[in-house]
Amino acid sequence: MRFRAEPIIVKIAVLGMLLCLLPLMAHADQSAPEAVLENVTHDFGSVFEGNEVVYGFVIKNTGDAPLDIEQVRTG
Repeated sequence: MRFRAEPIIVKIAVLGMLLCLLPLMAHADQSAPEAVLENVTHDFGSVFEGNEVVYGFVIKNTGDAPLDIEQVRTG
């Protein structure tokens, strides 16, 4: 009976990869914000030049951590 090292090397490599993924999986259990918007777009229709139009988007944080909104840009 011959001893083959390949299965042992594969097992060690798989174990090493799993150990490297443990911190990532632990981080996934931590709290995170989650922004939910009822409407993600709004069409103002035809607007005459010079008229100001305003629309307010309602953003709800359904996550379990504070939600910071930064770098807002118009389309």
